[in-house]
Amino acid sequence: MNRELLAEKLERLDPGGILTIPEYELAHIFDAVTLSYDSQQALRTITAFALEHRCTFSFHQHQGAAPCFEKDDIF
Repeated sequence: MNRELLAEKLERLDPGGILTIPEYELAHIFDAVTLSYDSQQALRTITAFALEHRCTFSFHQHQGAAPCFEKDDIF
């Protein structure tokens, strides 16, 4: 997946819909080695990207949690 495909998927999400992306794939899309609380610049970039597509980005660094985007339900 690349940023353009991710943008298309986010645009097609229904309000309140959630899209989860494996951590390693999201890191690759945004040119980060890995995602962690220490990779603040990458997390800021992803959050800004999500906002551009009317979504909220969530990342919780614990076992089994996948980063996700949630489409805002207010237009």
